[in-house]
Amino acid sequence: MFPQLFSKTRASLMALIALGAAGAAGAAPVAQQGESNYVGGSLGLYKKYDLNCDTGVKCDKTPSTAGKIYGGHMFDERYGVEAMAFGMKSGVGSIKDKAGASVPGSVNLRGLGVSGVVAFGEGPFTFKGRLGVAYTKGKSNNYSTGTSESKSSLQPLIGAGVSYALSKEVSLNADWDRVSGKYNGNAKTHANMVSVGLSYKF
Repeated sequence: MFPQLFSKTRASLMALIALGAAGAAGAAPVAQQGESNYVGGSLGLYKKYDLNCDTGVKCDKTPSTAGKIYGGHMFDERYGVEAMAFGMKSGVGSIKDKAGASVPGSVNLRGLGVSGVVAFGEGPFTFKGRLGVAYTKGKSNNYSTGTSESKSSLQPLIGAGVSYALSKEVSLNADWDRVSGKYNGNAKTHANMVSVGLSYKF
């Protein structure tokens, strides 16, 4: 569904870094007032799946790559709406098969989400909380049978973050997002991701 999510995330982040360097070079931190739009990208620095690890089963709950790209509209300094695309590579551990039995395997999650945003600013810092819904696709690989399955579902999306204004347009962001998804029948997992990146306000 989103086969090039990670490469697009990296490309977007690189573009934003270049833009941020140019913007920050000649401007002091200034908070933009009133209505605004923004786009951004972040790479996951800390990411971890909620997976069990049975005795003797290979366990690595941390995916090698994770990230997101996003865009939003702030109606004023306090309230807005944000859409994002996110993805996390596989975590390895004990998963549930169709019968509900615990088997060795891996899962990964990716999806699209939309959230309401509440923000609070203090000097160059802005603190945000996000609550919304995501259309998530989870995929599992069953190491016992060599088969894979996937399932799409609507899931709650929760997040929070802090931004530091490098200039009037460019901000450095640190975000936490909790994403969930079904990967096989009713089998479900969630993951926590802490990401860092840049955003551009216009």
